[in-house]
Amino acid sequence: MILNDVVRLNSYRIIDEVVERAVLVGIRRSKKHVDNPSEEYLAQEIHKYVMNELCEILNFSDEL
Repeated sequence: MILNDVVRLNSYRIIDEVVERAVLVGIRRSKKHVDNPSEEYLAQEIHKYVMNELCEILNFSDEL
């Protein structure tokens, strides 16, 4: 039996879920060590966790 079906991923949904999860983790982690994190610190933590999560599902390569 030969399967010729194509599987298509909903990349928007996948990235949306990853970013949402990473934002929540970034917020939680920023408050874990600092009682009242500044907006700048909060933004840095959110950015760090979003990029970490995106690197898990995307390949950022210089080669085209």
